[in-house]
Amino acid sequence: MGTNITNRFLAAALLLIVSLAAQACAASKLTEATTGASPSGSTASDIASTPSALTDSSVAKPPEPGTPTPVPTPSVVSTTTVSTTQTPTPTSIAGTMPVAPPTATSAATATTTASPTVTTQPPSPPTSTGVPQPLADLSPEQALLSSWMLNVDDIPAAVISDASVVPTDVQSAELVDVYGTTYLHIRASGIPSYETTISQDHIDFLDNRPRQAHDFMGGSTLVSLEDQVSFGEDIGYRSTGCEDVPGSGYGYWPPGPACPTSQDWEARFPVDPVKAAEPVATGLGAIGLWVNGTAIFNWSDGQSWQGERVWWNLAPAAEAYDLDICPGHSAMGTYHHHSNPTCLADQLGYDWYHSPIYGFAADGVPIAGPWVSDNTLARSSWRVRDYADPDSATGCGVAGQRTCLLVDQTDPAAGTVTTDLPGPDIGTAVTSQSGNAFLADTGWFMQDWYYDASLNDASPMALDEHNGHLGTLPGFTEPRYHYHVTQEQRPDGSLVDVFPYYVGPTLWGELHDSALTGGGNGTLDRQPPEDGGDAPPPGNNLQAAAETLGVSVQVLQDALGPPPPDLERAAEILGATVEQLRSLLPAPPRP
Repeated sequence: MGTNITNRFLAAALLLIVSLAAQACAASKLTEATTGASPSGSTASDIASTPSALTDSSVAKPPEPGTPTPVPTPSVVSTTTVSTTQTPTPTSIAGTMPVAPPTATSAATATTTASPTVTTQPPSPPTSTGVPQPLADLSPEQALLSSWMLNVDDIPAAVISDASVVPTDVQSAELVDVYGTTYLHIRASGIPSYETTISQDHIDFLDNRPRQAHDFMGGSTLVSLEDQVSFGEDIGYRSTGCEDVPGSGYGYWPPGPACPTSQDWEARFPVDPVKAAEPVATGLGAIGLWVNGTAIFNWSDGQSWQGERVWWNLAPAAEAYDLDICPGHSAMGTYHHHSNPTCLADQLGYDWYHSPIYGFAADGVPIAGPWVSDNTLARSSWRVRDYADPDSATGCGVAGQRTCLLVDQTDPAAGTVTTDLPGPDIGTAVTSQSGNAFLADTGWFMQDWYYDASLNDASPMALDEHNGHLGTLPGFTEPRYHYHVTQEQRPDGSLVDVFPYYVGPTLWGELHDSALTGGGNGTLDRQPPEDGGDAPPPGNNLQAAAETLGVSVQVLQDALGPPPPDLERAAEILGATVEQLRSLLPAPPRP
């Protein structure tokens, strides 16, 4: 017994010495980078462009007048490596359906490959889930690196595959210096390693879907209580977004958008975010990455009431029956979450003290989970308007009507303005893109919300208009600005997601030239394009219609059958409505 204790003491002391040495080494390298010196053997020589849904354009230092713009050559700041692969073990999730608000973003991509590419990750103590946790004595840069879920051995996805093996999670994380600015450089497949234990909450949700008989191939789910389900495993859904072939993930997703594919993300996040002089609105598409390398989307599904581009849907609400059990889905192959990623949260651990980092927004600001301290949730400062009281400062003069818009959603005292394009009355039945019926109660649209500055009262749980605050983060010795996933606790103890869910409606930090997204113009009235979001634009051809429905052209043609098409039969097969098909399909030729 005494020998074991002595050995453990010596091992712990050795680990501390190694950790301090690594920290000192990293600090030395950062000093070299700041003074213009780059570590030996770490210059970049290969700048390549690859398809991706994120924007990782080159960061260029402004050239002298008359000189050509130089090609940036990132130098590796940290060279600490980890030889073990962090792979999460199956855990269960508390299946709560989140409800969240929308925003807009553009996306484009350029991949920068450093030669040699050095995967960097500080040593981290293993946890029960296999997910690395930041060490308290690490430098800020190393603490940020330690947040990512590395799969350096390219362990393949359990189900999803293409022509080659698709690894899960993050393939590399390193610090690079570009003209004196340090970035987190991330490579990831965009495919998570989720393993879910089916809970009673899951069963209740699956068995009580309003279109259960249609949404499942056999009329009901294939899973039972306590079953273990891998990401992409068939649970019985009629997945209209992909064909029923091995590796597609058919059966894991409800009828709707395409099934996800490997994205090969290459992304950079500034290590030291700077507050933006003019806040930039989030947008459609990826606005960041979760620590497992999957995409972060904002509150929007890109759709508005009657297509009038005034009253914008909140994706977590309007797409509640279009999401998988994690809850997430794909847009044109990009797997993403619009609200709290419950399966990722399960992998990272449900700590009732301050939550760990769940992801990073495009401005480089970390996104922490919902908890700020022991049993205390972060509190969104966004509140729903009072349409019930005709005399309310946020109402429209007549109870229950959406006939006015706030002049400034961050300042309700600025008043309202009447709109010629009113939204539906409170409680009106609306139909989602997938044909599911909902009640458009207060909070259904993004325009139903406003920022209440009185709630940002400097208390530990208070958040600003960006859904963030300056505070402590696990693994960091100094306070750091960060966003929070926002949830509220119901009287029965369950948690529900709350707008703006984690980031927004505007970003706190500046977007660099290498940011993931182009962002908006900094105003809350920047509207996402109707043809954006999770559905591509309707068109006058089958290709556009198929993309909007999230199916292949062949699947659409098979559903329609020979001319004249049977729209009722096709709508049933595709999980759409006849009206949707009529609006998407080319008009029949005139006789």
